[in-house]
Amino acid sequence: MSSGLASKVIVDTNSFIYSIKHKVDLKYLLQELPEIKGIVVPECVHGELTTLARTLKYANGALELSEKFERISGQGYADDCIIEVASREHFFVLSNDRELLKRAKEAGIRTLMIRGNRKIEFV
Repeated sequence: MSSGLASKVIVDTNSFIYSIKHKVDLKYLLQELPEIKGIVVPECVHGELTTLARTLKYANGALELSEKFERISGQGYADDCIIEVASREHFFVLSNDRELLKRAKEAGIRTLMIRGNRKIEFV
């Protein structure tokens, strides 16, 4: 599904953790999509991963992975922050969180999801 428009994609917390847990190469899979011109991590997602890294098994690896991508400003609760930044900047959102995907779609944001551990597609 191609709109002809390229944009950056915000990767949410659960996608980073999922990618570490299931050994999904997010960077490679996202670069394969012609609509994606960059990967960004809002400060709110980085902050959430930093907190989770203290107690959650895969969160430390997810935090390290997130630090390889462009960091952008964004404060507050992660889901609210993601919606706000994606709306303002016209970014896509990658998430496997159904509630976040629903909110993003309602806000007119294009969304992506990791499927089958080896594919990312627009939903």
